[in-house]
Amino acid sequence: MLFCCAKIYKLDHVDVNVVKDVGSSCSSKSVLFDESFSEIIDENDYLDDGFKDGPTKSYLSDDWGSYLLHKGQKFESVQDFRDKLRKYAVQTGFCYVLPRNDSLYVRAVCENHGTEKCGWEVIGSVAPINNCFYIKEFNNIHTCKGVLRNQTHRQLGSKIVRTCIESNVFLNLGLKPADIMSNFKSTYGFEISYNVASRAKKMCLKKMYGSESDSFSMLSWYKDAVLETNLGSSFVLEVEENTNRFQRVFVSYGGQVKGFKFSLPVLYVDGTFGKSIYKGQILSATGRNGDKGFFPLALCICDSETEDNWFFFFKHLKALLEPQGRVITFISDRGDGLLKAFNQVFPGCLCIDREAYYHHLQALRDEGGAEVIDEFIAEIPLENWCRAFFKGCRYGIMANSIVESFNKWIVAENSMPPLAMIDQTRMKEMKMMSERRVESKSWTTQLTLEMEKKLVERMHKACSFRVIASQESVYEVRDDEYSYSVNLSTRTCSYVKWQINCFPCPHTLSAIQAARLNVYDFIDLYFSAEYFRMSYSFPIHLVSNVDACTEESILPPITKRPAGRPKAKMIKSSGEKKHIRCGRCLKLGHHNRQSCTEPLNGQQ
Repeated sequence: MLFCCAKIYKLDHVDVNVVKDVGSSCSSKSVLFDESFSEIIDENDYLDDGFKDGPTKSYLSDDWGSYLLHKGQKFESVQDFRDKLRKYAVQTGFCYVLPRNDSLYVRAVCENHGTEKCGWEVIGSVAPINNCFYIKEFNNIHTCKGVLRNQTHRQLGSKIVRTCIESNVFLNLGLKPADIMSNFKSTYGFEISYNVASRAKKMCLKKMYGSESDSFSMLSWYKDAVLETNLGSSFVLEVEENTNRFQRVFVSYGGQVKGFKFSLPVLYVDGTFGKSIYKGQILSATGRNGDKGFFPLALCICDSETEDNWFFFFKHLKALLEPQGRVITFISDRGDGLLKAFNQVFPGCLCIDREAYYHHLQALRDEGGAEVIDEFIAEIPLENWCRAFFKGCRYGIMANSIVESFNKWIVAENSMPPLAMIDQTRMKEMKMMSERRVESKSWTTQLTLEMEKKLVERMHKACSFRVIASQESVYEVRDDEYSYSVNLSTRTCSYVKWQINCFPCPHTLSAIQAARLNVYDFIDLYFSAEYFRMSYSFPIHLVSNVDACTEESILPPITKRPAGRPKAKMIKSSGEKKHIRCGRCLKLGHHNRQSCTEPLNGQQ
């Protein structure tokens, strides 16, 4: 501490008084300091943690300063020299200009060469013998001012950033520019702009899949590769006859088609916006497994949600479903083009209306909404919006939330060109199916985990009922207030939940136990762990791009940029928005007390 204080206050010497005994005289001694003490004293030993100098952090860019070393240095190509020259300048902290820059000869000088006569210069050329690039002249001495490494650099552009992040982007194409900026700062120690990060990511995608316009031509090769490696798949590519311009594509892999047979016979159909430069729509058909998760079945890329595109989608979807011989329940938002195309492909079938259910039936609970509901019910059949009257089996599903979850799951792929979008979605689905297949092997329950948990909860509730046998397979189940009729042979309950959800209600479970029967015999096989394993037992096979080439040229679609600023997030429909209760009018809707404009009747 003595040495530290002497250094801080710049003292030449310090008088030290030593007391040997109380009452005795003190001896004094002078201690002189010289420069050698500064090497012994460490200020961090006497400072709190918040004021200490932290350890020097190393960055991956530290090696950039050694990329240019001496005359005669060899580089693989002229492009390799240019890339390393940029990184060298960024790490050293100066900017350069290229008086000459061609495919055979490069000369670079400091940007202060003309103003401050800076002598830094490097000259190199390509050797015709091996086509490698060699440094011919190199003066590595700067005579100008301001050569200092900063956190930002004018010549740190997207080309340099692309070489640094492409491995991370290839592993995770969902990386956002903001994530790239943060990772680059922590890994390389430099700050880059949002535009640089965004352009660097696009350059990585272009290197992996080619340009966005070329990706349409590669779809013909990808189609042949999928049909060869994934037997039983459906890959339909349509182009305009005269111009050979892209129209639409339908994709469903053989593993998905075979696995869907063991999933719930329910399909969610919906469309979402594509976010690439060619925009378009992405139509999807998504199933549901026995563990309440989504099961992707088919995908279609087209220009918009027109009747023709929906007809194309449903026509090829029907070709996949007919051989299974199952009755499928479709759930959609009942768009105009969707409804017309559905009725043409599936005549006489019913399609559930999720949009009308959330919007209009919620308004039915509000005061003064009877006129709207009466008009709506007059136009829409009752079985299309009320599950109690629905003729098919829908497993208690009323909303289209599963397909919305799928759309969010592929939100990063929506901004990619068609080939990249289809291939990345395939890899994502392939990985998901593999993970669920491995996970389900460790299950020890007879049902899936979610349904087993649901069964335990309902079995607990069933303990509170009293069961009275009426006749064979018919029981009366009573609680403290109500009584219900359960028919085990027809699998019906007057509580109706068994028929609606296709899963035994507590009243049914109480009657099954009273009859000394096995509870699992009355549960649909789609909820069993065995069916879950079967649905993911058919893998999606990889598609190698080693020999990727095509001779067919497919033109990209003609698109028109929409007016206004591009939307970054999908606009939610009224059925997807959360309803809140207004504190002024006490009605459920999408407004609150401040924005409420409802007239009051004087009772609120």
